[in-house]
Amino acid sequence: MKVTLAQLRAFIVVSRERSFTRAAKILSTSQPSVTATIQQLESALDLKLFDRTTKNLQLTKASRSFLPALERLVNELDTVLLDMRSTAEGTSGSVAVAVLPSIATNVLPKTIASFSKAYPNIRIALRDDNSSGVQERVRSGEVDLGVAGRVEHSDGVQFETLIKDPFGAVMHISHPLARETGPIGWQELADYPFISFAADTGIRPLLDTLEQVPDNVALPWIEVSNIATVLSLLHANLGIAALPEMAVNTLEGEVVFRTLLNPPLFRELSLITRTGSALSPAAANFVDHIRLALRPAWMD
Repeated sequence: MKVTLAQLRAFIVVSRERSFTRAAKILSTSQPSVTATIQQLESALDLKLFDRTTKNLQLTKASRSFLPALERLVNELDTVLLDMRSTAEGTSGSVAVAVLPSIATNVLPKTIASFSKAYPNIRIALRDDNSSGVQERVRSGEVDLGVAGRVEHSDGVQFETLIKDPFGAVMHISHPLARETGPIGWQELADYPFISFAADTGIRPLLDTLEQVPDNVALPWIEVSNIATVLSLLHANLGIAALPEMAVNTLEGEVVFRTLLNPPLFRELSLITRTGSALSPAAANFVDHIRLALRPAWMD
């Protein structure tokens, strides 16, 4: 027995309209085509579906008994197909993202605002972590994508640079180096307590690439694993740090950011995805909005 969805749809519409002609208009086809479809369904089921007279078209007792079940079945199938289409188009579903705390603070609010406006039916799960943690969450499949710096041991994931974030010296507003706000050289940081990052972060390996830096930078006073801790120490005026600009919320008015030169240093923020695994449409749409949020103001 071979029964098609088109045949069932035709049967339901004819049953509602009690007319092949009106059903044909609703189905955007011809009356003979609807008649032929019903005949094919009757043949496949070996069951008479309608009692036909010159003026009236009535359901048979048998077809009337299973019409409600067929309507529920087709409606449920239509809902599933609509959900599948929405998922394929990236207009429904979910997306899980892992990011650095600085991205969570300075980029995600704008990203989520524009994304949720465009795709209100997509659920979002967010995780913030250091670069190693973000990378591992992507590799394990816990999240669809990540935004973080590149770290060693990157098997199983791939990177696409999104933006280069310049480093600057950051200190409390009462610190002697905060008397000016222009660029500063690394050598000028000498003799001040220096706060740096642990090796499992994305920032420490970048700092370790520098040559001829003061001893306090090469051998920091304090090492931490996240930027939030660094900022809390800076707010307490316990030292100075070298941080990417995006990691510093200078609007708080408690710290000063001075771009570091001689040499300049940049942190590459990358989109991290699993190797050999394509992003879902919802995740791909989210990436588009991250790119928009990271777009420099001068490009607008």
